[in-house]
Amino acid sequence: MSGKYFVYVSNSVKKSIKKIPQPWQSKILYILTALETNPFLGIKMTGEKYYCRKIRIHPYRIIYTMNQKQNSIEILETARRGNVSYD
Repeated sequence: MSGKYFVYVSNSVKKSIKKIPQPWQSKILYILTALETNPFLGIKMTGEKYYCRKIRIHPYRIIYTMNQKQNSIEILETARRGNVSYD
């Protein structure tokens, strides 16, 4: 791990984050910022989403993919646990 990672958050994910109540919204934004310097915060997933990682912020989940060659992270989902399809 070297350098800083670019965290890409799509407009649909931004909208879902805005709907999340405080204090979880602040915690999620803090984690997204922390991913820039430490992309390995999340736990590797198994099954169909084996290429993804997840971070728990009870009762929410952040699911993301990481591209080490391009130093980039894409946030795929940020939703309440139970609404997110994960392993």
